[in-house]
Amino acid sequence: MVLIEEKIKITDLHHLDGLEKDTIVLGWEERRKSRQRLITKRGTEIALALSTGTILTDGDILYIDDRCYIAVEAAKEEVIVIYPLDMEEGAVVAYELGNRHFPVFIGKENIVTLQNPQMEEFLRKTAIRHQLRKESFEPTRKGHSHA
Repeated sequence: MVLIEEKIKITDLHHLDGLEKDTIVLGWEERRKSRQRLITKRGTEIALALSTGTILTDGDILYIDDRCYIAVEAAKEEVIVIYPLDMEEGAVVAYELGNRHFPVFIGKENIVTLQNPQMEEFLRKTAIRHQLRKESFEPTRKGHSHA
Protein backbone atom coordinates (compact mmCIF):
# COMPACT_ATOMS: atom_id res chain seq x y z
CA MET A 1 0.00 0.00 0.00
CA VAL A 2 1.20 3.49 -0.88
CA LEU A 3 0.82 6.12 1.85
CA ILE A 4 0.10 9.62 0.52
CA GLU A 5 0.49 12.49 2.97
CA GLU A 6 0.57 15.44 0.56
CA LYS A 7 -0.05 16.41 -3.04
CA ILE A 8 3.02 16.67 -5.24
CA LYS A 9 3.63 20.08 -6.77
CA ILE A 10 4.96 19.80 -10.29
CA THR A 11 5.67 23.01 -12.17
CA ASP A 12 6.88 21.32 -15.35
CA LEU A 13 4.69 18.46 -16.61
CA HIS A 14 7.56 17.25 -18.80
CA HIS A 15 8.86 15.54 -15.64
CA LEU A 16 6.06 13.02 -16.21
CA ASP A 17 7.09 12.19 -19.78
CA GLY A 18 7.89 8.51 -20.18
CA LEU A 19 6.23 7.55 -16.89
CA GLU A 20 3.24 5.25 -16.74
CA LYS A 21 0.09 7.09 -15.63
CA ASP A 22 -2.28 5.59 -13.07
CA THR A 23 -5.38 7.36 -11.79
CA ILE A 24 -7.89 7.39 -8.99
CA VAL A 25 -11.34 8.49 -10.09
CA LEU A 26 -13.13 10.44 -7.39
CA GLY A 27 -16.39 12.35 -7.18
CA TRP A 28 -16.66 15.76 -5.51
CA GLU A 29 -17.51 14.38 -2.04
CA GLU A 30 -14.65 11.86 -2.22
CA ARG A 31 -12.18 14.57 -3.25
CA ARG A 32 -13.01 16.41 0.01
CA LYS A 33 -12.05 13.47 2.25
CA SER A 34 -8.48 13.77 3.47
CA ARG A 35 -8.37 10.28 5.00
CA GLN A 36 -9.43 7.24 3.02
CA ARG A 37 -8.26 4.03 1.38
CA LEU A 38 -8.55 3.81 -2.38
CA ILE A 39 -7.62 1.57 -5.28
CA THR A 40 -6.31 3.09 -8.51
CA LYS A 41 -7.52 2.09 -11.98
CA ARG A 42 -4.48 -0.23 -12.26
CA GLY A 43 -5.12 -1.84 -8.89
CA THR A 44 -2.62 -0.06 -6.63
CA GLU A 45 -3.89 0.33 -3.08
CA ILE A 46 -3.33 3.79 -1.64
CA ALA A 47 -4.03 5.35 1.74
CA LEU A 48 -4.69 9.08 1.83
CA ALA A 49 -3.51 10.81 5.00
CA LEU A 50 -3.66 14.42 3.81
CA SER A 51 -3.84 17.50 6.01
CA THR A 52 -7.33 18.28 7.26
CA GLY A 53 -9.12 20.53 4.80
CA THR A 54 -7.13 19.39 1.75
CA ILE A 55 -9.35 19.18 -1.32
CA LEU A 56 -8.19 17.21 -4.33
CA THR A 57 -8.78 18.57 -7.82
CA ASP A 58 -8.72 17.00 -11.25
CA GLY A 59 -5.10 16.49 -12.33
CA ASP A 60 -3.51 16.60 -8.87
CA ILE A 61 -0.45 14.36 -8.67
CA LEU A 62 -0.38 12.19 -5.54
CA TYR A 63 2.57 9.89 -6.13
CA ILE A 64 5.56 9.65 -8.43
CA ASP A 65 8.50 7.27 -8.72
CA ASP A 66 10.94 6.28 -11.46
CA ARG A 67 8.37 4.26 -13.42
CA CYS A 68 4.88 5.70 -12.78
CA TYR A 69 2.74 8.41 -11.22
CA ILE A 70 -0.76 8.54 -9.74
CA ALA A 71 -3.07 11.40 -10.64
CA VAL A 72 -6.57 12.40 -9.55
CA GLU A 73 -9.34 12.23 -12.11
CA ALA A 74 -12.65 13.97 -11.35
CA ALA A 75 -15.47 11.47 -11.85
CA LYS A 76 -18.41 12.26 -14.11
CA GLU A 77 -21.36 12.95 -11.81
CA GLU A 78 -25.04 13.77 -12.21
CA VAL A 79 -25.32 17.57 -12.09
CA ILE A 80 -28.01 20.18 -12.64
CA VAL A 81 -27.00 22.93 -15.06
CA ILE A 82 -29.18 26.00 -14.46
CA TYR A 83 -29.62 28.77 -17.02
CA PRO A 84 -31.01 31.90 -15.31
CA LEU A 85 -32.73 34.34 -17.68
CA ASP A 86 -31.47 37.44 -15.88
CA MET A 87 -29.78 38.72 -12.71
CA GLU A 88 -32.98 38.45 -10.66
CA GLU A 89 -33.52 34.80 -11.55
CA GLY A 90 -29.81 34.11 -10.96
CA ALA A 91 -30.03 35.73 -7.52
CA VAL A 92 -33.07 33.60 -6.62
CA VAL A 93 -31.25 30.43 -7.67
CA ALA A 94 -28.07 31.46 -5.80
CA TYR A 95 -30.12 32.20 -2.67
CA GLU A 96 -31.84 28.80 -2.78
CA LEU A 97 -28.55 26.95 -3.34
CA GLY A 98 -26.79 28.86 -0.58
CA ASN A 99 -29.65 28.46 1.85
CA ARG A 100 -29.42 24.70 1.37
CA HIS A 101 -25.59 24.76 1.60
CA PHE A 102 -25.27 23.01 -1.77
CA PRO A 103 -21.88 23.18 -3.50
CA VAL A 104 -22.08 25.34 -6.60
CA PHE A 105 -20.11 26.34 -9.68
CA ILE A 106 -20.95 29.78 -11.01
CA GLY A 107 -20.15 30.28 -14.68
CA LYS A 108 -20.75 33.21 -17.03
CA GLU A 109 -23.89 31.67 -18.53
CA ASN A 110 -24.95 29.04 -16.00
CA ILE A 111 -24.92 27.75 -12.44
CA VAL A 112 -24.07 24.10 -11.75
CA THR A 113 -24.72 21.99 -8.67
CA LEU A 114 -24.79 18.29 -7.92
CA GLN A 115 -28.08 16.62 -8.77
CA ASN A 116 -30.52 16.61 -5.87
CA PRO A 117 -34.31 16.20 -5.71
CA GLN A 118 -34.94 19.35 -3.66
CA MET A 119 -33.32 21.63 -6.20
CA GLU A 120 -34.94 19.84 -9.14
CA GLU A 121 -38.35 20.30 -7.50
CA PHE A 122 -37.68 24.02 -6.89
CA LEU A 123 -36.57 24.56 -10.50
CA ARG A 124 -39.62 22.75 -11.88
CA LYS A 125 -42.04 24.71 -9.67
CA THR A 126 -40.46 28.05 -10.62
CA ALA A 127 -40.04 27.09 -14.31
CA ILE A 128 -36.36 28.04 -14.28
CA ARG A 129 -34.59 26.57 -17.30
CA HIS A 130 -32.23 23.73 -16.39
CA GLN A 131 -30.99 20.38 -17.56
CA LEU A 132 -29.50 17.26 -16.02
CA ARG A 133 -26.09 16.26 -17.31
CA LYS A 134 -23.26 13.95 -16.38
CA GLU A 135 -19.93 15.76 -16.08
CA SER A 136 -17.11 16.35 -13.66
CA PHE A 137 -18.03 18.84 -10.94
CA GLU A 138 -15.63 21.39 -9.48
CA PRO A 139 -17.41 24.00 -7.35
CA THR A 140 -16.36 27.61 -7.06
CA ARG A 141 -14.35 27.99 -3.84
CA LYS A 142 -14.98 31.56 -2.86
CA GLY A 143 -17.40 33.13 -0.45
CA HIS A 144 -18.66 32.83 3.06
CA SER A 145 -17.75 30.16 5.58
CA HIS A 146 -19.23 29.41 8.99
CA ALA A 147 -15.81 28.30 10.24
